[in-house]
Amino acid sequence: MSRVTGLAACDWYALMCLDKRVSVVGRTQEQLAQRVTAACEYSATEHNVPVAWKDESGEIVAFCIVHFDKEIRVNGLDNAYFSTLIALPVASVLQQLMRTSVEYINSTRLLPERVSDLVGPLHSSFLIERGLRTFESDFNVFSLPSNTIELTHALTQAGCRKEKDLIEIVFQPPSQGYQQHALEEKLTQRLADIEFHHYGQDELVAKSQLLADCYNRSWERNWGYSPASREQFEIASRNIKNISALVAERDAKVVGFTMFAPAMNDQGLYGRAFFTGVAPEYQRKGLSVALTLKLSAIALNKVGRSKISLSWMLEDNVMVLRTMRHLTRDGICHERAYRIYRYTASVE
Repeated sequence: MSRVTGLAACDWYALMCLDKRVSVVGRTQEQLAQRVTAACEYSATEHNVPVAWKDESGEIVAFCIVHFDKEIRVNGLDNAYFSTLIALPVASVLQQLMRTSVEYINSTRLLPERVSDLVGPLHSSFLIERGLRTFESDFNVFSLPSNTIELTHALTQAGCRKEKDLIEIVFQPPSQGYQQHALEEKLTQRLADIEFHHYGQDELVAKSQLLADCYNRSWERNWGYSPASREQFEIASRNIKNISALVAERDAKVVGFTMFAPAMNDQGLYGRAFFTGVAPEYQRKGLSVALTLKLSAIALNKVGRSKISLSWMLEDNVMVLRTMRHLTRDGICHERAYRIYRYTASVE
């Protein structure tokens, strides 16, 4: 058994074979290469190193990217975290991967102090998936994890403990359809100084800097936040198929937005709302609710989606969760959790 790092860990054929064994949606060598490259290139962290663990026969059985920096790059974390986990759901394998990753970081002597903890799967960029699904599902769209539930069980057995859960609400409206017209109209009147626009890809690309500015102002105090750039929003706008957004503007400035993309699985057509933000001066004034209602109406009535997925929401963001649960109370709702873990190694 051995650890390999850097380019030596990036055996794309071996990773493809591993991914097909452990993922709900197996990816090609090219897709995996793009995913790993993106996780390194989009990172705000100075050091981003692929790490793989091989078994006795030399076969890769676990892989991740470790990110570490002298500075704190993600709110609420220390100097090191990991992303892009692909691994057999075997506790001993995961324990070796986590332990040897911590050992590698410390062996570089690039940090002022030795580390003992790794948190993840997590990333400084919202373009890279976070957490692991704690439920069985074939539903998989842009930036949602595709692991099986066995992996989460194995991580717990390996000594990893829950750090945070990100919550997704999947909402199917009642048979009589969208029921929030009165509340939507009331909020629109209250926010009379706001203009709402439903933008497509080209408009979103053009407004990438304004969206990034709004996003950063919205989330800069939250756990897990790392500054977003114009380039990241432009990448999302150009590469997520059929992306659109409902954008709230005042005096030509973006004060709120929610991005939306269609998806489909065996249970039907979905619309996923994600990448959202509301400027501080409009928080707790109903703007986030207005954006959600208006976007839901567009998705259900104009785009033709039968269900809406609302994500990501931190489990301890009580006000946001309470509001979203209230808005979706009349339909059929399912909540799904994506877990971020903490591993603590004994450091000698």
